[in-house]
Amino acid sequence: MRFFLIGLPGSGKSHWAKIWSERNSIPYFDLDEIIEKSEGFAISEIFKNEGEQHFRNLESFYLEKLIKNFKVIIIATGGGTACFNSNMELMNQSGKTIYLNTPIAQIAERLWEAEQQSSRPLLANCQTLTEVIAKLEEMQTQRSQFYQQAKIIWENWDEASLKF
Repeated sequence: MRFFLIGLPGSGKSHWAKIWSERNSIPYFDLDEIIEKSEGFAISEIFKNEGEQHFRNLESFYLEKLIKNFKVIIIATGGGTACFNSNMELMNQSGKTIYLNTPIAQIAERLWEAEQQSSRPLLANCQTLTEVIAKLEEMQTQRSQFYQQAKIIWENWDEASLKF
């Protein structure tokens, strides 16, 4: 079975993919890391030099490649992966999609405290915590229609609550 973790940037997709991978002996991949390693550039550089559409095409390409190469896998997708190039449909047809519906305030605090928003292209221009929250709320509004198509919507933040 393939599992796809979707949700806003900073929602915990990579964190939970790693934990669930270890607990269930299932390989996992972080889609953003695959793209960076394969392309030889940070995502922020790809956005800057090639544009968002090029990055979205790379996401789709590497997502399809992982699906073709693994029957059992956990994939931590990028925050926008589900929203472009019919990726949500592809993921739902290929396995279980799990939407990590993390509260925006929790994401914003996490990103702000770790100064991670500056490495995320769509949050890079945020100068204050309030701006990070506003941008995440905007993204949530735009992306919700895709995230809500997930087969599982996970809002229970007990570490042991989701079993594969």
